[in-house]
Amino acid sequence: MAVLASAAAPPAGAATLPAGFTDTLVTTVPRPTALAFTPDGALLVATQPALLRVVSGGTLLATPALDLSAVACTNAERGLLGVAVDPAFADNGFIYVYYTFNKFGSCPQNAALTPVNRVSRFVLGPENTVDRTTETVLVDNIPSPGGIHNAGDLQFGRDGNLYVSVGDGGCDYLGDSGCGGANNASRDENVLLGKVLRITPTGGIPADNPFQGLGTGRCNLTGGTAAARCQETFAWGLRNPFRIAFDANETGERLFINDVGLNQWEEIDAGIAGADYGWNVREGHCLNGSTTNCPAPPAGMTDPIYDYSHAGGCRSITGGAFVPAGVWPVAYDGAYLFADYVCGRIFALTPTGAGFTATIFADGLGPGSAVHLAFGPHGSTRALYYTNYRSGGAVQRIAYSAANRAPRARLTATPSTVPIGDPVTLDGATSSDPDPGDTLTYVWDFGDRSPTVKTKDPSISYTYAAARRFIASLTVYDSHAHRSSNTARVAIDVTPPAPSPLTSKR
Repeated sequence: MAVLASAAAPPAGAATLPAGFTDTLVTTVPRPTALAFTPDGALLVATQPALLRVVSGGTLLATPALDLSAVACTNAERGLLGVAVDPAFADNGFIYVYYTFNKFGSCPQNAALTPVNRVSRFVLGPENTVDRTTETVLVDNIPSPGGIHNAGDLQFGRDGNLYVSVGDGGCDYLGDSGCGGANNASRDENVLLGKVLRITPTGGIPADNPFQGLGTGRCNLTGGTAAARCQETFAWGLRNPFRIAFDANETGERLFINDVGLNQWEEIDAGIAGADYGWNVREGHCLNGSTTNCPAPPAGMTDPIYDYSHAGGCRSITGGAFVPAGVWPVAYDGAYLFADYVCGRIFALTPTGAGFTATIFADGLGPGSAVHLAFGPHGSTRALYYTNYRSGGAVQRIAYSAANRAPRARLTATPSTVPIGDPVTLDGATSSDPDPGDTLTYVWDFGDRSPTVKTKDPSISYTYAAARRFIASLTVYDSHAHRSSNTARVAIDVTPPAPSPLTSKR
């Protein structure tokens, strides 16, 4: 199924939403594929025509920040498909994009010389423009044989590493198995197809990647290796993991993978290091192509945490995003939102016992609509932004107009470098609440595995017992137990004691 195929439709109206929510047009932009936010609130919009657009101060800037149209293929599902902002963007200006590179001067499908997908890093300047000469290619020559199933999402995890989703290419890159359900490229562990990759911001291999050592090799230059496995692989056995999402509410690395199915199932997988999700042996929790032959997965394969049948009319899972704690009503705490491109709906996935239940959150988006979901700043709180392919393309925002809004945490450390044994003062006094009369409660995490501490006082003194860097964090709650829309963090460098001066002997 071509997730990014054009869909002719009348202009889309606002989505049908639960009470208290509104759906607002942010901007129109042709074929928007992905969203990312810079620390100052600028919205980066990747578009399939290989233009990176910027929305600043609520206005779409006339000049694209980056124009790759001269070197990209944008036919079928190819183009500029993903964008991410470096966690240290304020210091380095780095952004990352996933796009289809026109390697051979043409853009055929299932031919001898087809374009390739690549992950590149650029520098976004202060004027919201990118100098093309700043490109550093981190992963290159990912095959794009069929023009479809490129995937292309880029997300940074809490571990500081870049996660990249790659589809199976639609048809086998070697031509030895076929297309569609016969394509077994995802089973080849020595190529990057049908995988979620994990690399460092410089393109290196994180120390805890699951496939390293004997029998593995780097695949970042050629898209494959003569060894048995690619070191870049984090998880595999995927068909078209079109969008992935991290849960910012968790202290660990909860990752969900939205994998587009073939004829029967759409699935959401829990991202687990080294996991094999079974494509093209399995689709959803069943054997490939079946809705009834659904035995337990073979040893070494992992079933999705949730899947849904095409029988209901929804047939192509797209964007996903976790609801930040405290931003929406408590019923949405811990919920995962995901969209379906074909039926034009956004669902809320919530845990129920040992499994999950999906309920319709937004309806009436129209066929050929939502592509990417992401939470971003909106006034003093956060809202859900989504890209919409319908009627040419737009970015929309779904916000909750609550009577009471979430507070915001801010944190400083004095001093930020301290000798071991000396106290450091953590100060959250600049934390704020947008609602008059609300008071704040401060929850401190010192970053050294000690228990969290809750206070009414906006500052606290703490003494670390080891010499190294610690990341302390602060979450605040208002009088209504609404959690802050963010977690504030600060680094404290604890240094060893100074050596005692040597005394001379006569």
